[in-house]
Amino acid sequence: MEIQKLYSIYLDFPQVCTDTRKVLPNSMFFALKGDNFNGNKFAQKALDSGCSYAIVDEPIDENNPNIILVPDVLETLQNLANYHRNQIDLTVIAVTGSNGKTTTKELAYEVLQSHKKTFKTPGNFNNHIGLPLSLLKIEANTDIAILEMGDSVRGDVELLCQIAEPNYGLITNIGKDHIGGFGSMENNILAKKEIIDYLVQSGGTFFMNDEDPMVTKLVPSNLNTLHYGSSLIELASPGPLLNFKVKGTTYSTQLFGDYNIHNIRLAYIMGKTFGVDESTMLSAIINYTPKSNRSELVKTDKNTLILDAYNANPSSVEVALDSFAKIQNASEAWVILGDMLELGEISNHEHQSIANKVAELGFQQAVFIGAEYYQTEHFSSFHYFIEKEEAVDFIKNKSIDSAQILLKGSRGLQLETLVDLL
Repeated sequence: MEIQKLYSIYLDFPQVCTDTRKVLPNSMFFALKGDNFNGNKFAQKALDSGCSYAIVDEPIDENNPNIILVPDVLETLQNLANYHRNQIDLTVIAVTGSNGKTTTKELAYEVLQSHKKTFKTPGNFNNHIGLPLSLLKIEANTDIAILEMGDSVRGDVELLCQIAEPNYGLITNIGKDHIGGFGSMENNILAKKEIIDYLVQSGGTFFMNDEDPMVTKLVPSNLNTLHYGSSLIELASPGPLLNFKVKGTTYSTQLFGDYNIHNIRLAYIMGKTFGVDESTMLSAIINYTPKSNRSELVKTDKNTLILDAYNANPSSVEVALDSFAKIQNASEAWVILGDMLELGEISNHEHQSIANKVAELGFQQAVFIGAEYYQTEHFSSFHYFIEKEEAVDFIKNKSIDSAQILLKGSRGLQLETLVDLL
């Protein structure tokens, strides 16, 4: 079926689903396939459960007009999303990078939505499936879409740019993320550069952090750029949370970590670019409350926690430790770290480096959770556990009280489950 005809069906049934366990009534079911599942086998179930159409790439029932056979379901989903994007007078801002994508997206959304009808990537729908699903959620009267673009291998960002066709783009930073997939740091850098290459070709505009030499050296002279850095917003003296200064006035945020200053500057320059007045921008930034285990300050009955457990890689853990050391007496604070996953051959080296850094910063109370940290050379004063359940028992018996605690680890560790113990 031609994409125009499929789009006319989508306009009548603009809800899209890919999981028969989460069927949306009167929606279009796209029968995606993966290593361990084949959505084609659930097409009829989707229709029986309330979907109006099922898009398949294996013959199911040629006599059923509500089952539409296409050469490739995933490619069709991506093409439909791209077609929809081009039917709307929409400005797309693409956000990629190793760390801070979601915080940048959320801050920028808070700034821009006060002035323009703005859409943001829901949750972490930032891959080759999530991004087209996000695009297909955008209503026709939307002005701006802020879309996350995740990557784990070369070519990911290039594909996502082809689908979303961003007018603006940015790289939050380039760290040691998904090295197992990229194969090397050089490949990781080239993967992030794909957004720059796309914007050069399309005549788009790049938000450039003047204080990030790794990113700035990737930017060619013929790329349209909007610059941000300390000349825009200064970092103020740290407290428990991040403070910043604009034109001599200091503002307090609800974000932990000096590294978030770059995300704040991005949100600010985006607001200026799209005509948001300064007082509205600053109000949005200082009132933004982090969620989803990202840079959250959590006060329990016993302790004060910095909960930054949504994900972790060497770069993000290093800056989190540096920020935590600045605001806490290291000898009285606790550091609880979970494994950093998907690092490939550099995993042991990077986990050892983090353990060394914890010691160098003077932290005396540290808990390391996971097989990767367990394989490092142990410091006698620190505590190491292969399984999280072992750490749970230790924490219960330790009865930590009146402490400042940093919790950070990869998503697979789910360190947020320790909050109730602390």
